[in-house]
Amino acid sequence: MRELPRTANLRFTNGLLPLLVIVAVGVAALPLLAYPLGRDQGMYANIGQAIVDGGLPYISMWDIKPPPIYYLYAGAITLFGSSVSAVRALDLLLIPVAMLALCAYGRQLERRGLGVLAALFLGVFALSDSFENLTQSDSLAMVPMVGAALTTLLAGTKPQGSRGALVYSLLTGLLCGVLLWFKQYYVFIVAAFALSHLWTRLREKPMLPVREMLAFSLGGLLTGGSLMVIFASQGILAEMLIIAQGTAAYNALGYDRDEFLFGMGNGLYSRWLRWSPLLILAAVRLVGWLARRGWRDGLLAGWRLALLWFVGGLAFLLVQAKGFDTHWLPLLPPLCLFAAAAISPTRERVRSLTGAQVIVGLGALAILIGNTWVPYWPYAIGQQSQVAYYEHFVAGDLRAAESLQVVSYLQRDLAPGSSLYIFGFRPEVAFMGGWRPAARFQAQFPLVAPWFPAGWRDETVTTLWAALPPVVLIVQNDYMPWVTGQDADSHVLLQDLTELNNWLMANYTRETQIGNFFIWRRNSTTQG
Repeated sequence: MRELPRTANLRFTNGLLPLLVIVAVGVAALPLLAYPLGRDQGMYANIGQAIVDGGLPYISMWDIKPPPIYYLYAGAITLFGSSVSAVRALDLLLIPVAMLALCAYGRQLERRGLGVLAALFLGVFALSDSFENLTQSDSLAMVPMVGAALTTLLAGTKPQGSRGALVYSLLTGLLCGVLLWFKQYYVFIVAAFALSHLWTRLREKPMLPVREMLAFSLGGLLTGGSLMVIFASQGILAEMLIIAQGTAAYNALGYDRDEFLFGMGNGLYSRWLRWSPLLILAAVRLVGWLARRGWRDGLLAGWRLALLWFVGGLAFLLVQAKGFDTHWLPLLPPLCLFAAAAISPTRERVRSLTGAQVIVGLGALAILIGNTWVPYWPYAIGQQSQVAYYEHFVAGDLRAAESLQVVSYLQRDLAPGSSLYIFGFRPEVAFMGGWRPAARFQAQFPLVAPWFPAGWRDETVTTLWAALPPVVLIVQNDYMPWVTGQDADSHVLLQDLTELNNWLMANYTRETQIGNFFIWRRNSTTQG
């Protein structure tokens, strides 16, 4: 196949261009290390710290996500220390791995520039998201997900039943076993990968690839099954079953038609604000395929897999029925492939980037820089305080500057390592100050939501009577009916928890208010 004219391309060696793209994205995303924590990140960080200190998720510190995200945070804290920037470094360490895998996937489609551009899109749109959506379980799960997509594709390129096909099938199973531990709803994407491989094999010959299916299953058992045994031996599976029941009831709130349409509409609008260039390019490519006669027969296996991956991502999104920003993230890698294809040459084996691809790539990189460096620069050069910089970060009632002000106020006399109780969904304050949540339920919703055990309230009160932390924070204006099941903020919900409220009134005096935080100080006459 004749290459494009040399003047229409930028020529790089095989490995240099992907490396340059990753370095460019990493430099453009460096301000992420200065981002504050959101609610979820605060929960994960506190559990990660508990693991580092010898504890276990759910038992030592509770949350509703499956375990992998907590151990990733624990790893970051172990490597880099107990700080906000340490856990934010996870994005800069792991998203490039997903970028490399997507680049390799694109190259399997016999268009090298497509893989590089898709990887660039993935880095730009994953890392330019808002602070509360970064360093999330669904964002970091892209690493095993994209890796499994790549190994699925590679398995299909090898002769059926060959050693190469079996090795890649085993690797796919290993990665899918890990992926399912990030969230059970990834089963739709795992099914998409399996169906795509089966489709490829049945097009070759009308018989099931039994040996490859067995290798895939073995891989899944080696990772998913081993983790099951480990978690069972640690005694945390019972808690996970309770969480699964509560999560099912929690998701069911979204199955009401009006709630479903409202949540999905909000989520689509939010994704459009951040992904519109990507969505437009992907739509152009998809419409082009649909308009072409015989596209089903002519579509490469890699594109069939990407389409099924996209459908699996939609199922992942819809079954959770909330439309949350993070629930859209499994759609991002296939969208990046479609978008890159829209501006890639149709000729096979193009060995370098075209001028159009370079221009679009630089424009994408500018999006990331605009979202990261532009607001960060005044703070970086000392023209802006950290509180002023944090004013950029708002998610509903959560104002990061407020969290920082509370931490600064308490650090005057609350030593690192002290216990702190927060009634509300603001656990990031404890981690930012180096304090330990006084009870394993570090947020209000497991104590007030009707789908969690009522006995947890008594457990919390008993723990707090024994702990008597020096400071208690009560949060107001955190209306989250999709989490609590009630249309009231934490300040009001506390009045319904008689024993907990009595404990507070017996031992603490309200000292001051900072934003939505009421700060209560332990009475001097109370023994702690």
